[in-house]
Amino acid sequence: MKRFSNIQKTAIICAAISFTVAVVTFFALDKYVSFAFFVLCIVFVTFMAFSGFKSSDSEVTERIDGIRSKWREESDNLKMRIAECEDTISSLTEQNNSLREANSHLGEEIKRLEEEAVKRQASMISQDELNYISILPKLPESDADVPAINLISVAKGVARELKKDADKAGLTINVSSSENQIPYKADRELIRVLFRNIMDNSIKYMNRQGLLIITISIIGDDVFIIFKDTGEGLTGPETEHIFELNFQGSNRISGNGLGLFQAKAIVNYYGGTIYAKSHFGSGMGIYIQLPIEE
Repeated sequence: MKRFSNIQKTAIICAAISFTVAVVTFFALDKYVSFAFFVLCIVFVTFMAFSGFKSSDSEVTERIDGIRSKWREESDNLKMRIAECEDTISSLTEQNNSLREANSHLGEEIKRLEEEAVKRQASMISQDELNYISILPKLPESDADVPAINLISVAKGVARELKKDADKAGLTINVSSSENQIPYKADRELIRVLFRNIMDNSIKYMNRQGLLIITISIIGDDVFIIFKDTGEGLTGPETEHIFELNFQGSNRISGNGLGLFQAKAIVNYYGGTIYAKSHFGSGMGIYIQLPIEE
């Protein structure tokens, strides 16, 4: 509820007094004096009304100005918030673009690394092939015109070549087969080197008198060649590495360690498999499988 100002209060009191005096003088005194007080009362009431209207207009103006000021303040705050939101959106957009760019670079880097890994793997495979080929004897230009050879005669021929060394080491070499001939289409020199390297390995590492039995047979579409000696042999973990380049076991002697690695290369060249079994003190067994081409 609105309160009256001091001026309005004074005007109301004066108007009340004037009205009272006017009424009293109207009955008790001269009517002209009463009229004068009545006019004075009207003046005070008019002044009070005008002052009230002026005060009301001023208050309304102040309230309107206050509302406008508050609206401007809120509008400015809203503009600031909108600007902050725009900055945040801009920052998020930049971060999103940066993430997209980083993701794109990451994808390119992953693709590059994958390509390098494939190239490296291909290079390693090529290097392995080169290692095998580099230690092979001279390879035939084509296998198409290579005649079939008798594996039994090749094995016996190599055994005769190494007989002197075998006798010196106390080793007897015996070539065994249920067939008189086992033809195999391959380069004679490569097969001769295959037999020679494995026989020579047994001669070197027997370390005692014993026997090397070479068994050659055909089973299905494959030729199987087994070298079994009665030497000291190797432990299981060492046996797993005898076909590796330059490997020498615990019974190492002078040599370059290329013999069995070269033998494996020849078997691989003809698409076969080769592996070894041995237990220390019970000899060494080398098993070869060669596919027969139709």
